[in-house]
Amino acid sequence: MSTTDSDALAGLCHFAQLASGADLVMAVEIEANGWAGWAASFPSMPFSGFSLARSGILEHSWSGEAVAAAGFRLPTALLHGLNGPPARLLFVPAPSLGAPLSGLLVLWKGEPSDTQLTPQVPLLATSVARLLSARREKLREVTVQNQFIDLVESVPAGIVLMEGDGVSAVINERAADLLGCPPGNHRARDLAEPMRTLRQRCDNHAELEQAYGAQVGNVSFASTLNWALGERTIEVDTHPVRGNGEYGRIWLFTDVTAELLMAAELRRLAASDPLTGIPNRRHFEERSAQIIAAREATGHSVAVLMVDVDHFKKINDSHGHPAGDEVLKVVAKRCREALRERDLFARFGGEEFVALLAAPAVEDAPAVAERMRQAVAATPIDVGDARINVTVSIGAALGEALPGSDQPLLAELIVRADEALYRAKAGGRNRVSMAVEQA
Repeated sequence: MSTTDSDALAGLCHFAQLASGADLVMAVEIEANGWAGWAASFPSMPFSGFSLARSGILEHSWSGEAVAAAGFRLPTALLHGLNGPPARLLFVPAPSLGAPLSGLLVLWKGEPSDTQLTPQVPLLATSVARLLSARREKLREVTVQNQFIDLVESVPAGIVLMEGDGVSAVINERAADLLGCPPGNHRARDLAEPMRTLRQRCDNHAELEQAYGAQVGNVSFASTLNWALGERTIEVDTHPVRGNGEYGRIWLFTDVTAELLMAAELRRLAASDPLTGIPNRRHFEERSAQIIAAREATGHSVAVLMVDVDHFKKINDSHGHPAGDEVLKVVAKRCREALRERDLFARFGGEEFVALLAAPAVEDAPAVAERMRQAVAATPIDVGDARINVTVSIGAALGEALPGSDQPLLAELIVRADEALYRAKAGGRNRVSMAVEQA
């Protein structure tokens, strides 16, 4: 309630006190259950609330005249305010918004004088009801505003709410931190520059400017775009309030950095072998199909190398499975380093690895395979106190990428490279074997 309304009610109480000669006049806001939750009075007195439900005042038929107070059960708070029981009282009903039993309570410690203007007091009922209703409505507005503030501050996102009048706006603390201005109410035009500055700081500001520029003049557009701020990514959702730009616009700024990193990590884990960290078989097959498809237009060749660790079961049996795992990790690392950056390398399963060489010349496949073989065999692998001599056998197959041949060609090359690998094993291991060219 505003100070003006409070003073006005106190002034009405004072006027009623002067007109009636009463010792206490109270404008009381009374709920439907009889609880008096707020009052203005003259003389002014502390008010903590009391119940009039069993006082008899609310059931009495008031005609605008004071009656003996002895017939009513007055709450102790009133008696304390008067420093004793009243002799006479008058209640002027003034129903207000949300408090239908409200009214003006007039109390005399003695008998009212006939010269007083007590009959004029009921004429104040309309003014009292209006002021009490105004108080309730303003309290409701404050409650709604506080609830709104609590809501926007509890949402884990920055919020910028542009009012439909195009003049005013409100932002919460998270948005204020992003925009570099205080939270609360603002003129809408004062937020335009901070928001523009924030976009210009983004790594993808050109893309954002183009996207938002295309919506100039469209008051009802909606979009969700990521604003890349260095290592942070802010998802910015903007849409018209209630689907109509005339009601205003809301901007939601949500930091999705952690979610994107988690999603990227999940994708990496789904595509990676958990032991060696290189791509797994599923990723190899998907990516190989893409590489082969990209080569179809030019008819470039591709080669598949199947790599198998020699006597791996013996390594596990002699040194233990943890040692075997360490051997696989080192073999994967040495093979990957021996390949070119553009080549794809993955763990195919168990102790077997696979590589796809994109656009190799005829002599590239055996040369790359030999480089991998030498890289593994060159130096023993240290695992604890053990120095383990490790070698690999490699089978290679070369094929030409033709339109529509992506998956069939890959499957064919794997089969042919695997057959070549078998021959390398049969021929004594630690060697490279090329697949027999098909007629």
